[in-house]
Amino acid sequence: MKKRVKPKIKETFPSKFEDMVEEEELYQRSFEKENYSDFSFCVSEWNECLFKNVSFEDVNLKEIGIMDAVFCNCDFSNCNFENQAFYRAEFYDCKFVGVNFFKTNFYDCLFQDCNLDYSNFSDCKTKTCEFTDCQAREARFHSNQISQTEWNHCDFSNLELIETSMVGEDVSSCNLEGLRTDPRNLKGMIISREQAMDLISLFGLIIR
Repeated sequence: MKKRVKPKIKETFPSKFEDMVEEEELYQRSFEKENYSDFSFCVSEWNECLFKNVSFEDVNLKEIGIMDAVFCNCDFSNCNFENQAFYRAEFYDCKFVGVNFFKTNFYDCLFQDCNLDYSNFSDCKTKTCEFTDCQAREARFHSNQISQTEWNHCDFSNLELIETSMVGEDVSSCNLEGLRTDPRNLKGMIISREQAMDLISLFGLIIR
């Protein structure tokens, strides 16, 4: 499997959102303990930025490009990321409950210890990414293109997996209880023996 490329951040300068409302690009900036929803921005790109303890809750972030960025303990609950692209972005202890990722592409991204419950990943492309110790309960993966992605100890209980091929994807350390899918989507997916017992009901088989 191809190794994930980490964000390329040379240096950042401490900033405040109130000083950036006229900027079209956030470049080499760092923000801490800010509330993005309190400001109106015309920004279209976040490049080489750091965000720590920032709230983006209920914000419309459609069509914003994010490249070489790190987010720590940020709240994106109910955000709209539709038609966006993430390149070399890392998220640590972030909250994405109910987020709309429709037609968003992820390249070389890391989600670690993140809450992705009830999120919509429909029509997304995910390549060379890593999900570690995350929970995505009741999330939706519909018509996704997934390749060379690592899934480590994640809770995908009651996940909806529709028209999405998982060939070659190793989810053997994850919780797949209550998975809702067509068996054809599971062809070539790598699972554990214990998971096989849980998933066998999808094939209409009964164990005695």
